[in-house]
Amino acid sequence: MKQRGFTLLEVLVALGVLVFGVMALMQSMSTAAVNTVMLDERTQAYMVASDKLVEMQVYQQWPENGTQDEKLEPPEDDEHGRTWQIRTIISNGPYPDTRRVDIEVGPESRLGGDRQVIYILTSLLGRPAPETTATGDDPGSGGEGGGGES
Repeated sequence: MKQRGFTLLEVLVALGVLVFGVMALMQSMSTAAVNTVMLDERTQAYMVASDKLVEMQVYQQWPENGTQDEKLEPPEDDEHGRTWQIRTIISNGPYPDTRRVDIEVGPESRLGGDRQVIYILTSLLGRPAPETTATGDDPGSGGEGGGGES
């Protein structure tokens, strides 16, 4: 009589293959979850650094060389917000009337250890143009020597 079915050894091998497959899938899912959190953190740090640079550009600040550290607290209504440490490093740029700006952003260290920088934004700022006063010397203003009507 011929027996049908699987031997115990075949069942154990099949279960072993299945266990390794499930373990690999779980490891992959765990890595994807960690990467998603890290990507979210880096995106937020990028936005903080970009906002700092835009602030410097909008207010046309001509910063002195040096390093400045500051903290950015989350809004009061954001219970899951994070406090960011921002370090702005200003140095002479490669061209006259330019400054190199390096903005390093990282989460606040809760344990008092070394700062963790997760994003660095580097840019150049040009010296703001001097403000002009309305004296009527502008050729388009209609004053003497201007392009007024005849």
